[in-house]
Amino acid sequence: MTAQTTEKRAPLPTRPMGRTKDDLDLVRATFAKNSERTRSAESFEWQYFANTTKELFVDLAVAPRTPGASTEKLAALYASLPGWMRIFGQRRLVLQSLDTLTDPDFRGKGLFVTLAKQTYARATESGAALVYGFPNGSSAPGFFKKLGWSSLDPVPFLVRPLRLDYVASRLKLPEHARRLIPNVALSNPMAGRAHASVREVKVADERMTRLWERFARKVDVAIERDSAYLQWRIFEKPGETYRTLIVEDGDELRALCIFTVKEKHGGRIGYVMELLCDPSWTGLRAASRLLGRAVHAMATDGADSVLAWSLPHSFTFPVFARHAFVPLPEKLRPIELHFGVRAFDTSVAGIVGRRRSWYLSYLDSDTV
Repeated sequence: MTAQTTEKRAPLPTRPMGRTKDDLDLVRATFAKNSERTRSAESFEWQYFANTTKELFVDLAVAPRTPGASTEKLAALYASLPGWMRIFGQRRLVLQSLDTLTDPDFRGKGLFVTLAKQTYARATESGAALVYGFPNGSSAPGFFKKLGWSSLDPVPFLVRPLRLDYVASRLKLPEHARRLIPNVALSNPMAGRAHASVREVKVADERMTRLWERFARKVDVAIERDSAYLQWRIFEKPGETYRTLIVEDGDELRALCIFTVKEKHGGRIGYVMELLCDPSWTGLRAASRLLGRAVHAMATDGADSVLAWSLPHSFTFPVFARHAFVPLPEKLRPIELHFGVRAFDTSVAGIVGRRRSWYLSYLDSDTV
């Protein structure tokens, strides 16, 4: 065996990402080369350095430096987002698996699995309870077959169509049939009228924490949606234009709805990011009022349809049904996503491995 062959087969060095500008630039350069998603430096800093835990769980595989190169080059990276999760009433550190990239020159070497296992080992040492996420169709086999994840599929997509022609295009009807369908808006009888208790806010406050605490009585497993999280996730995320409506009742909130509209999936799509309310009929009525206002605002903004994530057992699921949101069939979904989890702490494995334990919304998505 020659020295050259030995060098080619030697494993690449790996290490955790440091909280430095140099490492952030390395990660950004890797994304710029290998991903179609355009992300700003502020976006990476927000996600990696400014998350609510201030922890960093990103592992890197470093490529051999070419002669004359002044900087390192990454062969692969595995990035997760640490967060605080409510698990049966306890506040626990968890990871959400987000970014996995391997440079084409280094694929087929098992770097994805190697880096993920290193991340999980460090997370376990730090007391993290689990890792969860929504891998796409290409990466899902690696998570479920090689990293010990359990499937909690399907991702609970709901859709509220707003324009007939867009519905026809998603159904892939023949062109001659689509020409017969007018470009008209579907009616929105639940739009909701103006109400003095409804207003839009631009910053999170402690009333949102108290609202979440009341809502969370109906929740076993979910990322903590307190005011600190909402401030970071909604009001401080770079480059986003979320809108947040609230229903007030004296010094408390009765409901909260967060939404946005984006050019995606061949159309203009509205997203209900979150819908929280008091766990009462009064709270449900307030949530319904807000959802109607939000759908109306998205339709006015030109949305062709509105998407939401809501599991059938969630307290607010009936509100979505009342506003004509229906489950989105797998074959009509804009992208293939899966939902899975792996427990690090065996004491929580039973509860987090049950789909009915979870509460999800589009706040759990890293792409909207």
